[in-house]
Amino acid sequence: MDRRHLEYFLAIAESGSFTRAAAALNIAQPSLSHTVLMLERELGSQLFERLGRGVKLTAAGQALLEPARRTLGAFQLAQSAVRSVADIGFGRLSVITNTLWAIEPLVQIIGEFRQLHPAVQFTVADPQRRFDVLEQVRSGDADFGLVDGIPPTGALESMWLVNHQLFAVLPPSALPGVLSVSLAELVPFGLISTPQGTALRELLDDELQTAGESSELAVETAHLASVVPLVLAGAGAALLPAGLAMNAKAKGAQVVPMTKPRIAAVHLIWRAGGLTGVAEQFRDVAASLFRTDQ
Repeated sequence: MDRRHLEYFLAIAESGSFTRAAAALNIAQPSLSHTVLMLERELGSQLFERLGRGVKLTAAGQALLEPARRTLGAFQLAQSAVRSVADIGFGRLSVITNTLWAIEPLVQIIGEFRQLHPAVQFTVADPQRRFDVLEQVRSGDADFGLVDGIPPTGALESMWLVNHQLFAVLPPSALPGVLSVSLAELVPFGLISTPQGTALRELLDDELQTAGESSELAVETAHLASVVPLVLAGAGAALLPAGLAMNAKAKGAQVVPMTKPRIAAVHLIWRAGGLTGVAEQFRDVAASLFRTDQ
């Protein structure tokens, strides 16, 4: 039994599906199934009960769950200890988050941290889905993640960073004199957003579903940076967090509060008990920049 066996086991247990786990791990499903079969043979017990499209843990699988998490946690602690090295001012940190929260608030945190510790290096990864953020932080492949919505519990700890209010961003003079706008009033302009699975699209889809409006877009762009230029060019309207909306306003876009304001709560997440050295300092800097009580 090695680390890979336990990572695969936990991915299946937490996703409830071999298919979803294989996609999250970026491996072929037959390879994942073969690895789990080898683990079951080594342990002498079946770990999963196959239920058509999904799976659930057997009693043996339930017994393995917490020891597997603790073992992977020990691997992460060992990695963190090496990263922090003797001089706590040196090291490397990895963060995974979608582009939306990488712009705000992550940019501010990294900027402040690098001024205090210029020898620390960062890598910032862009996930396909929220599940990828949770999985990579849980497995130790990333030191930190940023997610919106309800923060995870259990093997992951979290700290609230900021609440982002969403604003309507329209072409210049699209709705002159209005003080607020409903989603129904934006739809006729045509909506611009990023692809399915991205944070901005999920926020918009939630709003559309609540309002009973169609989720059809006028423009779907894989490039978040092109949303505001598309609005300015008259291609449609968008919903954006306050920081991006104010930048759009400075460029000439019309920015209007929503009639029913939507708030996106952004959290910093990390593996429970897995922070040492440089990682602890990063969390402390984030806490110093943002209020940690809601």
